[in-house]
Amino acid sequence: MRRGWLWAIVGGLLIIFVVLFVILYLLGGPEQSPLERVRDIALIFLALSTVLVVLLLGALVGIGIWLALLIRDHLIPLLGAATETMTRAKGTVEFVGETVARPIIRTYGRVAGLRALIRTLTRG
Repeated sequence: MRRGWLWAIVGGLLIIFVVLFVILYLLGGPEQSPLERVRDIALIFLALSTVLVVLLLGALVGIGIWLALLIRDHLIPLLGAATETMTRAKGTVEFVGETVARPIIRTYGRVAGLRALIRTLTRG
């Protein structure tokens, strides 16, 4: 599907190029030789392609500047917020570990000690 569109675009551009070449060739004066006409047409195409390249490079520079501003304005604050969130999550995990896990571990330790005491007393 995409190749079909690509070939259609390339074919259309080639047809435009040939038609423009023929029109420019026919516009040449009668005092010009065919080689001079082709030279002049080549210079016109070269100038047009230079203008096109300069415009495209300007667009690329503009896009680069836009992306740099986007990163500065949106991504850096987002990374700061993510770092702050991770710090809070770390604090929360430490708090939960201190307040929830430690009493449970103490309780299980006491239960294990009590079981060991009962086993020792019932054996002997």
